[in-house]
Order: sequence, then C-alpha cells, then structure tokens
Amino acid sequence: MKIIRSSKTTIKFATQRKREILNKIMDEYAVVVNFFIDYFREHPEIKSNSQITAAIYNLSDSWFTARMKQCAAREALDMTMGAKNNNNRKKSIDEREVEELLGEEVFNEPVKPKHYGLRMILSSQIVRIEVSNNSFDLWLVFSSVGEGIKLYIPLKKHRQMNKWFSTETMSNSITIFRESVQLSFEVQIKEKKKEGVLVGIDSGINHLMTTSEKKFLGNEIKPLINRIKTRFQGSKAYKRAKKTLSYYLHKTVKDYFEKKDLRLVVVEKLRDLKQGKKNKSKEFRKTLSNWNYRELLEIIRMRCEENRVSFRAVNPYKTSQKCPLCTHTERENRNKEEFKCLKCGYSEQADYVGSLNILHRFLIGPYGADFKTEPILSNTIG
Repeated sequence: MKIIRSSKTTIKFATQRKREILNKIMDEYAVVVNFFIDYFREHPEIKSNSQITAAIYNLSDSWFTARMKQCAAREALDMTMGAKNNNNRKKSIDEREVEELLGEEVFNEPVKPKHYGLRMILSSQIVRIEVSNNSFDLWLVFSSVGEGIKLYIPLKKHRQMNKWFSTETMSNSITIFRESVQLSFEVQIKEKKKEGVLVGIDSGINHLMTTSEKKFLGNEIKPLINRIKTRFQGSKAYKRAKKTLSYYLHKTVKDYFEKKDLRLVVVEKLRDLKQGKKNKSKEFRKTLSNWNYRELLEIIRMRCEENRVSFRAVNPYKTSQKCPLCTHTERENRNKEEFKCLKCGYSEQADYVGSLNILHRFLIGPYGADFKTEPILSNTIG
C-alpha cells in the first residue's frame, strides 16, 4: 500500500534576481489559470484532464510554453471542479434564513474560484530536482517555461526529507510557492493492523485531545492560541506564533501514537464547527478562528496512515450532551467542562464523555462491526 507524503524546504538561498524571475513566472501563472477557469465555467462539458487538448490550452495568448499552459489549464480545471463539488455543501444558517425569506434557493451557484499566484503545481516536464555537488543539497531546475527562461534555485534538505530521499520514490509533480518548494514522495506501508486499541478522540480548546481512555493531551493549547490572538495578523510575530502552534499539534499527536499500540482512531467531523458562531461571544469567536482544528484532524489522519491504524470520522451531533450510560440526551446535561446526566445521574468530565460517544457512535454504525471485539464502552465506564 502506498501513501503520499509531502515535505517543504525554503528557497531563501536564491538570489534576488532569481526570486524576481520566479515571481514573474508565478504572476503570469495566476493570469493563465484564471483565464482557463473562465473558459471551463463556460464549457462545463469538460470534466477531466484528458479532455484538455492542445487546441484548448493554446487559446491563452500568454508567453508561456505549451507545457506551462497545460499545467495551468489542469490546475484551473481542478479548481473549477472543486467549486462545483462544493455546491453540495451544507448551507449556513444565514443562507437558509435568506432563502426562507425569499421563498427560493439562491445559494446553489458554485462560487467562482480564483488563483492568486501563491503557488504553482508543475510537472517534471518543466521542473526537476538535481543533486548538488556544492554547499547546497539540491537544485530546483526550471526549463520549458517560456521567453528562454532557465532558472536554477538552490535548496537544502532537512532530516525528514533526507529520510524520504533515501528510501522512497519522489512524485513527478512539484508544488512551488513564493517562499518554499514542496516535494511529494510515495511512501510504502504495510496493511492496516488487525489488533490493537480502539479509541475515540474529542478535540477541544482546553484539552487538544481527550481520549476514550480518559487521557487529556495537549493541555497547553489555549495559551498558544491566546499568543496568536495578541499578534497583528500577517506580522512575523503572528506567523511565528502560528508555526509554534502547528509544531505543538504535531508533537502532541506524534507522542501519543508512539506510546500507544492503536488499531482504530475515531474523531468528529468538525467541518461546520463555526456555523452559528454569531451567537457566541466575541472573545470565543476570536479564539475559535485561531484554533486550527482542521490541521489537527489532518495530522491525526496522516499519523494513522503511517502507523497502519484505521481512521474514521463520525457526525459530532450532541456527542457532548448524550449520556454514555443511559443514552439520555439533553443540552442541560453539560455545564462547561462538567457532564451530569439529568436522568440517571452519571457524571464525568464533558470532553471525556464526548470521546466515549464518538467511539461508540462508530462502533454501533454499519461500518463498525469489524472492530467490535469486546464491549469497550461498558468496560470503560465501569
């Protein structure tokens, strides 16, 4: 079984002249991608890369080569199709209220995507990696760009990249950012584990991860979020604080996986967490906007893949309000960090109750049968 893993390295060692050329390429790339986004929106019958012919990508009058135009057209199609797929998203509370007032659906039109020139996804026909024999480890080489441009950007490898370079196969495509380069590798792993611990994980702000084993992990998450809130958005201090938070997420998840022999991890689908936030306090909304829970769930998913652990996500609906003992569900069962069932009197820490319900919700579902090896929930509570 193969999984894809990516690793970034900085381009800070490039000269100012080289950075200016790279910025010129990326500016033009954004123009070409946006041109093709308009074209594909006008021609919805084009749905796959195989339908992008030379006659189509040569419609652009850019100074790019045909190969560069083809890469831009493919990214434009991916963005256009992604916007169409998002048409089935769950509508926000505000959108539903507007439609109820108007008596018709007005939020079905996909949002038009826009490329801002922040990245390029280029094939090996345009960029390649060469091993360096001087003070740098690698060279990122651009060819077939256009206007006779041939660009060499020096790169240095880090520990993780060194590991993958020596054991794994590098992907044919390379993602270029204005400040960094992202390389992807095909990592070979074994089949999923058949034995091990089954665990539910509740993600939160006071405790980053609360598990169904009653482990409270990442208890320093809130001070790190508060540090981000005090920094001016976009400043160097803000970016450093965000990077520190990201490092803390990675370290917390890594340490947990190294200590546990896991077979299954179940989390909440927190995609719509910010819906209805207008009813919450301004301070809470600011905290929520700086809590990168999507990154946390992605880190957990990747760690599961690397460690041959099955990863599942369930609907979070009222997981912190349902009693895991008698199943009575009521909002008043939870009071901040405390849970007490108003029917049977069962009491516990609220995030722990949520983690129990997350695991149980998957196990009683149609896809949980293969993992039912013992009455885990009753044993945990008892």
